[in-house]
Amino acid sequence: MRKLIYTVAVVALFALSIAPVLANVNVNTGLNRDTTGGAAPIVKAKWEANADFYTDASTDIGAQLLPSGMFQVNKTIGMCAIVTDPDGLADVINVYADVFYPDGIALGDSHVALPDQSGEGCGEFMQEDSLSKLSKADGIALFCNTVRNNNNNLPVFNQGYDYDEICASDGELQKDTAAVFCGTKDISYEDPSGDYKVWAIGQDANGLQGILENYFTYLPVTAFETDFNQVAYGNVRLNTHKIISGDLTWNALNQGKASVRNVGNTRLNMTVWQNDMGLGKTDGLWNVEYDARVGSSAQYAVYNPEVTTTLEDALDLSELDEVDFSIDISKFPPTHTSETYTGTMTLGAVYASHLVCNPT
Repeated sequence: MRKLIYTVAVVALFALSIAPVLANVNVNTGLNRDTTGGAAPIVKAKWEANADFYTDASTDIGAQLLPSGMFQVNKTIGMCAIVTDPDGLADVINVYADVFYPDGIALGDSHVALPDQSGEGCGEFMQEDSLSKLSKADGIALFCNTVRNNNNNLPVFNQGYDYDEICASDGELQKDTAAVFCGTKDISYEDPSGDYKVWAIGQDANGLQGILENYFTYLPVTAFETDFNQVAYGNVRLNTHKIISGDLTWNALNQGKASVRNVGNTRLNMTVWQNDMGLGKTDGLWNVEYDARVGSSAQYAVYNPEVTTTLEDALDLSELDEVDFSIDISKFPPTHTSETYTGTMTLGAVYASHLVCNPT
């Protein structure tokens, strides 16, 4: 009997080892959302702020938030909501914050979205983040003391609610039938300036949702950085137009050709000002003329010394481009006793309007 059992086991294992491999089969799935019973959660109030959950950059209504103005240094923002539920706070199983890009603003080809963000722009959904419930004491301290006393323009309230109702000594925060939920998210240093729509969403065990909407403003900061702080024209001959070309490679400072990149949250045009390097004037006219451009497809802007000139071809969000400079000298002054000429150049930037979304 033992031998027979052993033989059967061996045969079974062998049969499994040569079983044919079936092709993949696609199976349709589906469900119906059950919304029977109970009442939806209520978002009584919500707000955004800096990462401390109560400060921002202005006393205006709502949150006014500043980007870093530095390459790859993102902005961490705080998001909070006060949520209750007619069926009891325990029925609230999730609180989310959904953020949407500003309406009508396109991001451009150089923009790189942060992980988990859509990168769509044009008012489209950006990202959803979960908010965590604060303890009763921490929630009351944050909203009823810190926010109310230091930045009371920050929150938006649902109809029928205000500080007095929410913070009453016999109110829902005190009775644990409402709670403060908070979380943080990063906005990219290069996400466009503008008004971002935010939904606070309370969700209960039945999948019912309560939503309260508001906006925060990502304030405009026009900023750039360069990988150079000097332009060496080298040996220059009289009446010879000499060009110093930039490149599209970001190098260590002054270790390559000139490049510039946008590190703000607006588009921008570069500006340039330069003195005469001691070359002076003849008959009231400058003995030197300069040119500059951003990008090899742009037209050179010709400018005289001591005149601030705006260069064409705006830099998009996060865009890196080359900067080309040139010089043309019509006369070397005989009063100059050295073959060396030195001077000062000042680079700046001015705001350029965002790209607009294509109509649908």
